[in-house]
Amino acid sequence: MTGNLESCLDRLRNANPQLWEFAVQIAIHHDDPATHAVAAIGFYKALVHLGVKEVRRCIQRLEKWRLKGQKIETPGRLLMHLLNEKARAATGFNINDLGMEPGAVLS
Repeated sequence: MTGNLESCLDRLRNANPQLWEFAVQIAIHHDDPATHAVAAIGFYKALVHLGVKEVRRCIQRLEKWRLKGQKIETPGRLLMHLLNEKARAATGFNINDLGMEPGAVLS
């Protein structure tokens, strides 16, 4: 399993280094260190399928809640929930069901 995850991470890093770096930064900022690699994959898929602008809107929404003093126990999970809502509206699928390329869905 670890080998498969590492090879997936390498492919994403090489396929689109800028999007991958942004996905990693989102994971580092919002998720538990133990889940950074898997979270980064989900955020990468969101960036590919929803676009940077839409992902930033969801992040800004989360940050507004934080600034208003709302305590958020698992910000990464809440962010992924927001992104899944957007993904279902745009594609009919959750982020987890989407592939790594635009328009791709896992079967």
